[in-house]
Amino acid sequence: MTFFNKQTTLVILLLLISGCFAKAAAQQKPNILFCIADDQSFAHTSTQGAAELNTPNFDRVAKSGVIFNNAYTNVSSCAPSRASILTGRNIWDLEEGGLLFGGLPKKYTTFSTLLSQNGYTTGYSGKGYMPANQKDPYQTRPLAPEFNDIKMDAPKKMSNKDYAENFNTFLSSKKEDKPFFFWFGSHEAHRGYDAGSGARAGKDISKIEVPGFLPDNELIRNDIADYYSEIEWFDSHLGRMINALEDAGELENTIIIVTADNGMPFPRAKGTCYDYGTHMPLAICWGNKIKGGNRVDDFISFTDFVPTLLEAVDIATPEDVTGNSFLDVLLSNKSGQIDPKRDRVFTALERHTYCRPGGAPYPIRTIRKGDWLYMINFESDRWPSGNPDFASPHQGFYGDIDAGPSREYLIKNKDQDSVKFYADLSLKKRPEVELYNVKEDPYQLHNLAYDDTYASLCVELKTDLFAYLKRTNDPRMQGKSPWDNYPYFFEGFEKEHLKPVEQRQ
Repeated sequence: MTFFNKQTTLVILLLLISGCFAKAAAQQKPNILFCIADDQSFAHTSTQGAAELNTPNFDRVAKSGVIFNNAYTNVSSCAPSRASILTGRNIWDLEEGGLLFGGLPKKYTTFSTLLSQNGYTTGYSGKGYMPANQKDPYQTRPLAPEFNDIKMDAPKKMSNKDYAENFNTFLSSKKEDKPFFFWFGSHEAHRGYDAGSGARAGKDISKIEVPGFLPDNELIRNDIADYYSEIEWFDSHLGRMINALEDAGELENTIIIVTADNGMPFPRAKGTCYDYGTHMPLAICWGNKIKGGNRVDDFISFTDFVPTLLEAVDIATPEDVTGNSFLDVLLSNKSGQIDPKRDRVFTALERHTYCRPGGAPYPIRTIRKGDWLYMINFESDRWPSGNPDFASPHQGFYGDIDAGPSREYLIKNKDQDSVKFYADLSLKKRPEVELYNVKEDPYQLHNLAYDDTYASLCVELKTDLFAYLKRTNDPRMQGKSPWDNYPYFFEGFEKEHLKPVEQRQ
């Protein structure tokens, strides 16, 4: 009997030990919390010194990890930016997935699906992959399952989804021994805003910095103040999620990524390939694996998230992924330029809203290399911000600019001497080629492409850009434009507009 008890005890001990090792092995896989604001430019965090803007939780991630000074979305448009993040591919390689109100074909693998297939518990709260068609024949649940049931009293015009409490529900429902991936997609700072909310919250309007491509007046400053309030709402939920991780003992083993899908929803920002449209805030922390407080200058594309995260969790990256892992840069514990090869990124745009006759896109390709931004407008005869006499079904005229006080001010006063310069920047047609020294001209106001001084530089940048586009199979390099015939899935939009171009009346 004594022998049996000893044998039983030994077996039990061995089982407990093996269970502990199994749990420890599982926990070696890091968790991932991916936090993405809606419409926020790089300049707009308190870490970057934006006056009257307070983002303590973004700052906390940056101070305990790395802030990237040169992170760029592949496209300054909501759904295609998220499609690029989820697949690690350029938008010209995603068919309808490269368009707002398009759809992501099933053949493109998302990293969230790969994580789920490899033992991760996954979920999301807020805005997932949208606005886009998520019904057959497209991907129906590229992010799943959804945690949006818990609501809260939210400020006017902001989502009443309690993102942080929904994250708590996710944490408490998952199996303890499984790593997790959670996507926090804030609906903020997308328009519309509660007009005057920033001023009512105590923001000193006189201290707000207006980007140089917008007129500096009280109306624009108030519009920016309201935008800041929405960024702060996103940041407050981020803080609650970090605290939840800390309380659950998961913080040290969690990769936290904080960024945005595209730039601020103002003229010459969102829906463009200028820096205020594509240059994104990005801070990443990972417990004690990263020395805090580093600022990295390497260029990071949003196509790089997939290979980086898959490498971090030891899952093979699909061969058709376009991006390149920057895990070595993240873990270098250095500041400045880490990898000299990371000196460029590529951005693009096709169709944002349905704001030109026939739903025609406005195709752009750019290379952002060093201090330079070089841009090709393939159809420069078209209106870049949408036609002035063709109304988008949900944006009105100049439909590629989000409707709001700043846009309406430019349209209403576009012929006034004090406003014309700014209105022309956003509303008028653009030349085929644009070149800017972003360091000296941070708002991209002075096009140098037609200055003979920069002729050889333009040749160099065009050569680099076109070589990359050809290598990554951009249809534009074969003179093709499949985007012309892709449907526009907007609820209530006339069926006539969903037909291929050649079938429309």
